[in-house]
Amino acid sequence: MKLLVKTSLYYLILSIPVLIIAGGISYFIISSEVKTSNNELLLKRKLKIENYIQLGDSISLRFITQSGEATVLSMQNMQQSQDIFSDTLIFDSTENELAPNSLLTSISNIGNKTYSVRIWRSTIEFDELVEGIITGMVFIYIFLLVVFIGINWWVSRSLWKPFYQILESLKAFRPNSKQSPEILSTSIREFKALNQSVSEMMDKMIADFKRQKQFTENASHEMQTPLAIIKAKIDLLIQSDKLTENETDLIVEIENSCTKLSRLNKSLLLLTKVENRQFVTEEVVSINKVLDDSIALFKDDFDSKHIKLTKVIESEKFIRINPDLCSVLVNNLIQNAIRHNKEKGNIEILLTDEKLFISNTGALVALDETKIFDRFQKNVSSHDSLGLGLAIVKEIADINGLEVIYSHTSNTHSFSIIF
Repeated sequence: MKLLVKTSLYYLILSIPVLIIAGGISYFIISSEVKTSNNELLLKRKLKIENYIQLGDSISLRFITQSGEATVLSMQNMQQSQDIFSDTLIFDSTENELAPNSLLTSISNIGNKTYSVRIWRSTIEFDELVEGIITGMVFIYIFLLVVFIGINWWVSRSLWKPFYQILESLKAFRPNSKQSPEILSTSIREFKALNQSVSEMMDKMIADFKRQKQFTENASHEMQTPLAIIKAKIDLLIQSDKLTENETDLIVEIENSCTKLSRLNKSLLLLTKVENRQFVTEEVVSINKVLDDSIALFKDDFDSKHIKLTKVIESEKFIRINPDLCSVLVNNLIQNAIRHNKEKGNIEILLTDEKLFISNTGALVALDETKIFDRFQKNVSSHDSLGLGLAIVKEIADINGLEVIYSHTSNTHSFSIIF
């Protein structure tokens, strides 16, 4: 949910109790005003009646009393009192129900006589007043809803445009870019500060990436050179006729360690390049062809362990990926299946339109699914493994939107690449 939508939603939800309170206040104000207005009108009518009595205008007085809105009675032995306002119910013949009325009761001395004057006037019914206020509040709420939606849309298109532009720049940003993307200028102070911070951050990331890339490449190159020299010297030593059997074994162990160190260096360099998104070129690659090339590459390994290979291709599959990374992905999975297999074991390869499935016979115990793709996680029984092959597979899959799934049944270990 967008920030503005959520903010507007909070405003709308919080406006409900505000509108209820406003409705209650409106009711008391309106009812008070109506009551005051009725009282003033009743007082005016009382003064008219007293004026008619003083003038002896019996016709006007009779007209008022016959209208059913007032009674005038001559009283004796009564003293003048203050006006009394009250609410009462009077039968309304037109509505055929009791209707609320405001009533004024007054005892006045006019001339030498005392008169009892009662005047009433119909008022707004409670349920009608409440219904009118609720209807008004509902219309106001709907109006506010429409206004908030309009404001939200307008603010999103204008005031928050720099913010969304920054988000798009961050999504598209890659550390291996030559320069940071241009960010839209704005007059809003907070967005200016954000733009400056983001630009500085991206510039620093680009510079750090370049330094890291240069260091990695230099370190890898510098390590390969002495390793190659060491291996060459070892080869010369092995060819010597003066070495004892024990010395020859020690030199072979040294050569194996150098070979492993060289492989480790290359694997770490490859993993770093994959993480840094240095393989930017993508093509439509045939998985079938990559499988065939990989199987041909490891043919000697299949033969040396007498592994039976079963390959089933259900459909031709093409994906968009860097060709070199695709080869590394498939090679690592097949090499992993060979390395952790047993003598005269089996490897099954299944390619469908949805996945690439590779399984191999091996240990009865399942691997730890929470750590299997971590770096330097390896089977203790496999001395040749560097513990980086599956980490590289996972990294390549992640950057290309693929999913890697491990499963284990009986003595069979399986890896699936979900396209």
